[in-house]
Parts: sequence; structure tokens; C-alpha cells
Amino acid sequence: MTREITISEYLIQSLQKAGVDHIFGIPGDYVIKFFSELENSSIETVGTCSEQGAAFAADAYSRVHGIGALCVTYCVGGLNTVNAVAGAFAEKAPLIVISGAPGVNERNTDYLLHHSVKDLNSQLNIFKEVTVAQCVLDDPLSATYEIDRVIAACLKHKRPVYIEFPRDMIHTKCLIPPPKTEIISSKNNEIFNEALKEAIEMIRASKKPVILAGVEIRRYHVENEFLKLLENTGIPYVTNILGKSVVDESHPQFLGVYMGKMGEPEVIKYIEESDCTIVLGALMTDTDTGTAQFNISKTIYASSDEFCIKHHYFKDIDLGEFIYRLAQELKSEKKEGLLAPKITNNNVIAKYIPQSETYMTIKRFFERLNSFIPEGYPVICDVGDCLFGSATLKIPKDSIYLGPAFYTSMGYAIPATLGVMIKNPELRSLVIVGDGAFQMTGPELSCFVKYNLNPIIFVLNNHGYTTQRYLKDGNYNNIQNWNYHLFPQIVGAGLGIEVKTEGEFEEALQKAENNTESFSIINIHLDKYDKSDTLFRLTSMLGKNVV
Repeated sequence: MTREITISEYLIQSLQKAGVDHIFGIPGDYVIKFFSELENSSIETVGTCSEQGAAFAADAYSRVHGIGALCVTYCVGGLNTVNAVAGAFAEKAPLIVISGAPGVNERNTDYLLHHSVKDLNSQLNIFKEVTVAQCVLDDPLSATYEIDRVIAACLKHKRPVYIEFPRDMIHTKCLIPPPKTEIISSKNNEIFNEALKEAIEMIRASKKPVILAGVEIRRYHVENEFLKLLENTGIPYVTNILGKSVVDESHPQFLGVYMGKMGEPEVIKYIEESDCTIVLGALMTDTDTGTAQFNISKTIYASSDEFCIKHHYFKDIDLGEFIYRLAQELKSEKKEGLLAPKITNNNVIAKYIPQSETYMTIKRFFERLNSFIPEGYPVICDVGDCLFGSATLKIPKDSIYLGPAFYTSMGYAIPATLGVMIKNPELRSLVIVGDGAFQMTGPELSCFVKYNLNPIIFVLNNHGYTTQRYLKDGNYNNIQNWNYHLFPQIVGAGLGIEVKTEGEFEEALQKAENNTESFSIINIHLDKYDKSDTLFRLTSMLGKNVV
């Protein structure tokens, strides 16, 4: 038997059922009634300083908790989120975008409606480019079906979806649909078995197999299946930077982060000399694996969207099931002695001895941070050397690593930290952000005060865009210096510390670690041309394409 409910009530219930406990955003007149409905529900609304900040926060929330959501007003709010939503699409983050809109009845007038662009479908058309499913809740007869369809697509594809909610439909009644009948999978078992057989034969015949683990292992929650595969086979593995820390990096079979020609020479050598490279759930992008020198005839590639063995392509192969079956079939054939001698000690952290009067450098910053990261602390990085320098960090047990490693949008890290910590404040985060990126979204620090969060933020202050300096130098890469350590005075709380030397950095780390009552921000002055080895290799390659 069906019963009536308002569209907003059904949407809120559907969000809760999908796992959304917090929703990020900024209200506006086209969506404020829905904000009131949210406030009366168990979903907590998290206000940010900007819509882009809300989207970055919701993106990070989705990566940690499985799904995220943001709610904004029409066009002036929604279009402010497009860049961050595009990043979520590129890096497979399951994000629900809810936007208010002019009412259905308003659309039938001759009046120009504020916040409009070309026409009333402009925002919808733009979001079609950066989401996998979209709907407009303008019909009470189809609203519940559309909500179910779009949220299901978000969970299935692990990519953003878009829901447009006309403001005069907020309290409109609709019917709760009857329970769905489970649809039996139509996937072809013969195709799966053929692919599995070919993969097993290839692995069995290999002398030096290696696994490249990607971000989809986390997105599709198949970490346990992957660990069982490692345990059963003894095969060593690497991740790319987008997939960094998908499983514990202290694992004895972990060789390091593979970044094509940008990475560590020993890791490159091991991967590219392998006679069987098993790529599981990795997005093939130019910022890491795009410079890979894989021999296709020796490669197994399995992702949620594509599956191929050598030059043979297969359809509808489930990534998690494939990993599980591989582990089962190979459990009695463990390969011993596969770790290359030069990188068996990859997880050993070099001893760091500070030189008190020596000025800080990027290299020394990451060396020191390696021995500072406590177990369980998330590490959240912005782009540039924050991202590429951090590839060498050894992420400890029960910790996670987040960074926009493919889309590489500046300004990610500060609002992303809000998304990581808002549900679990005990996940005290270490945040690495450049001064250029900080100037884009740094005001979101005020949210750490508002919601009583205590991350430790490292601002790598080199007065500009160092990545761009090594592509093509010019005054356009310089930015105005800010006193980042004084931000606590602006937002009314927090600990700010300025650092120039290794000795000062030691003192700052101690103070920040002890300051558990508020956020800490450490302003680290660096030479404008200082860089990590990884960034140098990256810009050396990318620079060839810059005239």
C-alpha cells in the first residue's frame, strides 16, 4: 500500500538511507525552504564560506565515508561548485549535488528571474558534463523514481550526480513507491570465467609479477579482498599516487608509489621489468601512470569500467569479484622471494636529525614529517609539491591519504579537511597546502573554529606557484605574501606559528601536537625555487609541451 509524503521528505530519507549524515552548503532564496527541512531532520547541515569550499568538503567526505552531498542555491551557488564537482567526477568520488531552482509556476511567467543565465536549463546542461546522472524534481508523479535512479547511479558509478529542486515543489506531496523487485544480474558467467582463466594462466607463468593497486579498491570497498590476494600469492604491489594508502603502507609486500617516470628509480625499474603487471582499480592518468612504460602483452588491467588481458577485452567484469576469485584460485601457489633487494626496506623511515640554524627545505620538511605522522592521522594534500613531494611519505597504520592527484585543482586541502573531520573529529588531520592554494580557500579555516576541529596545517610558503615556475618562469607566478600564522587572529581561535629554520620547525611541531583544543597553522618559509625531486621530474616532462 502506498502513502503520501512530501518530495523533500522523500529526498531526505533517501539521503539518509544512502549514508549521508552531513550535507555541506550555503543557503539562498531558491533553496532555503529545503534547508529548513534539512534542519528539522537528523542530517546535519555544515555551512562553509564558499560554495566551492562546500563541494571540496563534500568530495572529501564521500572519499572517506562512501558518499557525500552538498546543497546550494541556483546558478550563483551551483555554478560556483562546478570546478570541484568536475574534480570529483574525474577522480571517482560519489557526490550528490542538490540545487534549488526557480519554481515550476515561476517558469511560466514572462519575468526575468534572478540568478538566471542563458535560459532556465543552463545550469542543468552544464552539470550534465560533470555528473553521471541528473534529474529535475518538477513532477510529483515521477519525483521518487528520479531520486532513486540518480542516487543509485551515484553509488554504482562512484561519481557525482545532480538533483535540481524547484522551490515550489519542496512541500508537494508524492507517493512512496512500492519496494523494488531485485533484478537478477545478466552478467555472462562464461565471459567472466574465460577472463579469470586467462589471467590465472598468465600469473602462473610469470617469474616477476607485480600489482599496481588503484583508488577503486577503496571506492568499491574491496580492501579485504585485495589483502587476501596479497596474502595468498605473495605478489608485491605498488600504488599510484591517487591510490596511495588504499591499504596499509606498512604491508611487507608494499614497494612504494609508482608515478611513471616521475617516481623513485628502483620502483620504476621493478614495475617496468615485470613480466606480468596486474593493474587493479587504477585510473590511467598522465600525472602518474600516464608516463608508464607498460608492455601491454604482459599486462592485466581491471577496473570498474574496463577489463583487458594483453590485447583481449572483456565486458561486464566485476572488479571486486575478480579480485576475490583470483585470491581463491591462487591461494595454494604463493610465490616466494619476489621483493627486489633494493626496495625491501621501502617502509624503513630514515633517521632525521634537525640542524637548528639551517633554513627549511622541501626535502627536509617531508623527511621530518615522515617520522612525525601518528597512526590514525589522515594526511590531506593540496597540489604542487604538497602533492608530489608527499608521494614519498610513509602513511602509517589506520591512516588515510587524500589529494587531488589527477584533476589537481588548487584549493582542495583546507575545505577537504572539514569533510574528513566533521563526522569523526577524532581523525585529527595533517594538512599540507601551498601558499597559492591557501589564498584560494584558506578562509574555510573559520569552519574549524565553528565546528571545534583541531587539524594541523602546514603552509609551504614560497611566495608563488613553484610548479609553474619550472614550466615557464615569470612575474605572473609570484603572489603577495600573507602572514598565514596570523589567521587565528582573524577567525578568533587557533594557534599560529612562523617557521624559517629546522630548529623552529621542531618547536612548532611540538606546540602543534600539544594544541588539541583548536587548529594549528604553521607558516613555513621556503626558497621560491625549492622543489622536490618528484616535482622536478614532473616539470621536466610537462615542460616539453610548454612553448
